[in-house]
Amino acid sequence: MRRILALLPCLLLLVVAAPALSRPWSPPPPYRLPNLSGTWFNSGDENQPCYIRMRPDGSALFTNENGSTAPGEVRVGRVIIPDWSAGEDVPGLEGRIRGDRIIWPDGNFWLREPR
Repeated sequence: MRRILALLPCLLLLVVAAPALSRPWSPPPPYRLPNLSGTWFNSGDENQPCYIRMRPDGSALFTNENGSTAPGEVRVGRVIIPDWSAGEDVPGLEGRIRGDRIIWPDGNFWLREPR
């Protein structure tokens, strides 16, 4: 009888966990991506508007202050634009998202609102 009582918690755990173990594994839900769509301003300058057109899946079209466009991707905390470069030796451009600011590797930034 004592053995049965000692095994009871293990048996209960199996009964509770068995349905979950029989389902196929799926990854956890993705983090919620920030909505970056809209007008941005290079260095906060109202005369240098930039644009981001973003889809729910994180893909986006970026337009810089010179009117050049390139596809890219929004991820948690950063944006990646493979067709733009941070320099001759650095393929692709990655910016860090910090609130209403995107900071580029050269220290330049885009702001949501002009200064």
